[in-house]
Amino acid sequence: MSRDELDGVRGTLFDLDTFAIHDGPGIRMTVYLKGCPLACAWCHSPESQRPEPQLVFVRDRCIACGACVGACAQGVHSISQGEHALDRDRCRACGACAAACPTGALSIKGYEATAAEVVARAARMKPFFAHSGGGVTLTGGEVTMQPAFAHAILAGCRDEGIHTAIETCGACSWPVLERLADAADLILYDIKLADEAAHRRWTGQSNRRILENAARLAGRNVQVRVPLIPGITDTEENLGAIVALMRAAGLRSVALLPYNEASAAKYEWLDRPYPLATERQTPAQLEAMLAMARREGLEAELG
Repeated sequence: MSRDELDGVRGTLFDLDTFAIHDGPGIRMTVYLKGCPLACAWCHSPESQRPEPQLVFVRDRCIACGACVGACAQGVHSISQGEHALDRDRCRACGACAAACPTGALSIKGYEATAAEVVARAARMKPFFAHSGGGVTLTGGEVTMQPAFAHAILAGCRDEGIHTAIETCGACSWPVLERLADAADLILYDIKLADEAAHRRWTGQSNRRILENAARLAGRNVQVRVPLIPGITDTEENLGAIVALMRAAGLRSVALLPYNEASAAKYEWLDRPYPLATERQTPAQLEAMLAMARREGLEAELG
């Protein structure tokens, strides 16, 4: 795609990591897109779920100085007896309060960018990619929520000779996923739960399209990723069912992702309760899960 074409495609990011090592091979630039059709109870990036920018408040950085109160025209902030309260229903995510905050307690997660800007930044990193075998990974949120933007970045990176990957939950129509998969060198495909009722309970959506799309990806460069949520996705029953689904679909590579306890802190940023109270798997438990997948003939690794 030409620079003018890439300039004409805009999307919303909530982060961009220029030195990632867990989102595909080598050193990678990981691009985090806003918006997701799922609402996983354990989501490690709850600030990614809504498609629009939103206000994040890190309370332990707040000094209750009141600068945000004066900066906000919507009356979102109030300080009383040293306590900072937010009326999020009033917030328009304009960023005035974040700009006024002297400690960085307030910030806006979500900003607009063009595909040209993302590709240009990736192009500057080509020496690091070449040395490490890395590239660019689009993740989220969910990349299929912004298909035109994601495709433009993938096409622009391909023109630059940069290896690309997408991480997706596959909860979309097949034509949308197929177009992005055709433009990517690697697909990191999340499968969380094999049982549809359990998937609805814990993510808010059916897994039918996810599993159908997984089967359609057979023959491509795909690694299935399974987040190991204690007592939910890491059970012998669920992992056995996912392995069986993979074998039936001809998918052979899987990464088991240990539970990330640190994600709970992000819910406080949004004044949301974290719905789970559990701990990371022990090394012995992880090794047992890994061994089970390998016994079934899969190329398995811990993420």
